[in-house]
Amino acid sequence: MARRGAGFTLLELMVVVAILAVLVAVALPSYRDYQRQAHRTTALAALGRCAQGLERFHVERLTYQDADLAQLCASQSPSQGEVRYRLVLSDAGATGYTLTANPVGAQAGDGALRLLASGVRYWDQDGDGVFEDHEVASQF
Repeated sequence: MARRGAGFTLLELMVVVAILAVLVAVALPSYRDYQRQAHRTTALAALGRCAQGLERFHVERLTYQDADLAQLCASQSPSQGEVRYRLVLSDAGATGYTLTANPVGAQAGDGALRLLASGVRYWDQDGDGVFEDHEVASQF
């Protein structure tokens, strides 16, 4: 009768590899979704900081016109490291503005974020360029 060694058989190793492959296939998409959501939350915070800078600008000049986003806050999110969102100021007038965070790179399919001077936040969830008609801040 042959003695079995202390090692593993090829079949046992293949079973372990198959189990690990299934675990990775299930866990990796969840982890990527978590990362996208974390970057989205960081971009929303960056929009809030830019809005504070715009409000300080408005207190000094009584208008949002001629505000330079690059001088008031970071024009990307995160402010250092790999860029996930580019921040853009538009429709800056006497009484209002629109801040938009456009996703780039690995975040590109996530849809843009928008913050109005009134504080209302929108998210283009499906990335089709159309922001929904209602505030979706609870989903950020």
